[in-house]
Amino acid sequence: MKNILQYYYNIIVSFDKISNNGYFSYNNNLFCLYQYKRNINEIESLYYLNRLMLSNKISINKIVKNIMNQIITFHNQESYVLIMINYEYKERGNIKFIPAINDKRIDILKRNNWGRLWSIKVDYIEYQMKHLKNSYPLINSSVNYYIGLAENAISYFNMLNLNDVPLYIEHRRIDKNNLYNPTELIIDYKVRDIAEYIKNNFFDNKMTIYDIKMYLNSLTLDNIDYVLLYVRLLYPSYYFDLYEEIVNDQKEEKEIIKIINLNSSYEELLYEIYLIIRRKINILGIQWINKKYM
Repeated sequence: MKNILQYYYNIIVSFDKISNNGYFSYNNNLFCLYQYKRNINEIESLYYLNRLMLSNKISINKIVKNIMNQIITFHNQESYVLIMINYEYKERGNIKFIPAINDKRIDILKRNNWGRLWSIKVDYIEYQMKHLKNSYPLINSSVNYYIGLAENAISYFNMLNLNDVPLYIEHRRIDKNNLYNPTELIIDYKVRDIAEYIKNNFFDNKMTIYDIKMYLNSLTLDNIDYVLLYVRLLYPSYYFDLYEEIVNDQKEEKEIIKIINLNSSYEELLYEIYLIIRRKINILGIQWINKKYM
């Protein structure tokens, strides 16, 4: 990283001043050299959105171009983006609702067609597992359950009329490392961050069912937002994300056990959230979950 910073950014900093995850201090500012893993075609839109948020004084860290006026720095077949860190995660549940502007320059960042995106994901995993089932016995024995949850979510989503539902600036996934990271932004429905925050904290054992119920009761959402929240919670992104890391040799298969062991607890959470929402609006539940816990 030292050579990348020196050659592409004219930043001279010693190896021992750069942390393992790319953070370093320079001229009294904190920076991070992120490895960029998104579609290259999205970077111009991310940069435009970043500048727009900064000009409107919205809390977000700043993308810094290199000396060749390029957003992405390519080095040894890897892609990097330099970020100036002005904000860091400080408060649990610090999720803000920032409306997205209607601008074709950020259309590529939209992720609100959940039914189509989730169907593509399920089809891909089903195809992949035909070839990998003998290599990953734990995944092979559990994946159909999560595909079933995903299909419940897809069916529910496809019933909804979402023509006039506004979009917001959200994140691909919510955790303390990407809350202010401009390369992790997408455009989606208001409840995406809330749902992913809940799933992330539940499966990391940072929030109990009681904690999550208290958190949800503190929120004020529109009727359609409550329905979308329930649909998003049905979709097992937590399992599919870990699945991807395992088959890409980033994590060991045994890590999937911690998720499998929480199946019943998460079903109970879904039922409890259904009850919370039903007190506010008329909402359909998932019959097999409701029967199991009512």
